[in-house]
Amino acid sequence: MTIRKRLFVSFTLILLIVSFIIGVFFYTIYNLNSISYQQSHRYDQLIRVEKLTQFNNSYSWIVLDVITDFDKIEIVNKRMKKANELFLNLSTLKIEIISNSESKEEKKNLILIFTDFDIMQKLIKEELYGLVINQNTDFGDFNSKFEQINIDTQKILEQEVKYLQDKLSQTQNIRDEFLDTIKLELVILLIVLFLLSFIISSKIISEIKDKLYRLNQGVLQLFKNGEKTIKVDIGENNELSEITQNLNSYLQKQTDIIHSREELLRNISHELKTPIAKGKFMIAKIENKEDNQTLKDINTIFYDIEMLTSKLLQREKLNFAVLKTSKFKASSLILESLSKLSIEDESKVTVSIVDDFTIEGDFYYLTIALKNLIDNAMKYAKEFPIIIESYDDVIDVKNISNQLSNDLIYYLQPFTREPNQQQGHGLGLNIVNKILGLHGFDLQYKHKDSHNIFSTVFK
Repeated sequence: MTIRKRLFVSFTLILLIVSFIIGVFFYTIYNLNSISYQQSHRYDQLIRVEKLTQFNNSYSWIVLDVITDFDKIEIVNKRMKKANELFLNLSTLKIEIISNSESKEEKKNLILIFTDFDIMQKLIKEELYGLVINQNTDFGDFNSKFEQINIDTQKILEQEVKYLQDKLSQTQNIRDEFLDTIKLELVILLIVLFLLSFIISSKIISEIKDKLYRLNQGVLQLFKNGEKTIKVDIGENNELSEITQNLNSYLQKQTDIIHSREELLRNISHELKTPIAKGKFMIAKIENKEDNQTLKDINTIFYDIEMLTSKLLQREKLNFAVLKTSKFKASSLILESLSKLSIEDESKVTVSIVDDFTIEGDFYYLTIALKNLIDNAMKYAKEFPIIIESYDDVIDVKNISNQLSNDLIYYLQPFTREPNQQQGHGLGLNIVNKILGLHGFDLQYKHKDSHNIFSTVFK
């Protein structure tokens, strides 16, 4: 697994833990809100029930006042009016208290309390008030019944208050226990997150250090022992192995370039011997007599050396060429290549633009490549004109000539030519092939109808 993938997996794992912590945080908020709501609800219900206790006490005081001042009808009526107000308020409060009960037991007790209140209401309004109106002072039976119902109601109210207080305490305990649990879980998760991050980062850093150390040892070995590649095992499918592969590719390329230069220098040495020897021979003849033809021949020889040097420089530059790509038409490339040849007799060349397609590449280098093909066609043509034709992403250069005696790959090597060929240095096609190779284009050859046809395929 690559270091990038390891980091991604580690980051994903840490992100999941962080997400879980965030989830726990929101879960905590939700539960605390729920508990707070339950607490608030039970507290409000407790206040309502305690208010019922006040109602119960108020009824007792009303009964006491009525019995004490039974002979004062005005005071009795005022107390009865107050009792009616209490009855009305109690009726309004009944629905709210019962609907906010949480359990069947609580609801049953509340219904029983209000039933007792209804009995007390009936005793006060009918029996007590009837005794007062009839001036009957025998309140013993009434007192017995009212006191019993009042005491029973008070007991139930005390039970309900205690029940609600216990529930409220229970809710507070649940809240405290929940907070303690969440705090512990968050601390554990944070510790796990820290340890996991530390372990993962330490492992990745250790792995990178180990691979860098081995890579460094391989580089030191490269310089120390004169190796051509970095010979060190740092695993596969990781970024440092890719770096090693790229370095080895670069070193191999440099080795190939050096080998190519050594081969080139050997060939140059061989090729320059003949023109230099001829030049020396001609110069020796000039010393004996003045000969214009000899001078002309000497000039040709040294021109040949100059052309060879120019082509060698062209070929060497291609090893380090940086392409400047642009888009241009096939016709522009053909015309520019012809202009570089300075052909005096234009009838020797026929240009046929069947398809003026668009080419994307380095105009300068592709011009050199096509110029070399046209130059070769001109040099070795038995008859004129030569033909340059563009069609379907291909440019053909045709001339009437003998078929090549070897495959095309033979002539793509430097300093290779036909055995009986005296002109040229065997570098033209090698330069063409290098330029096309840099672009990813292809050079093809065929012999058809007495024509040698070199095709440049731009696709």
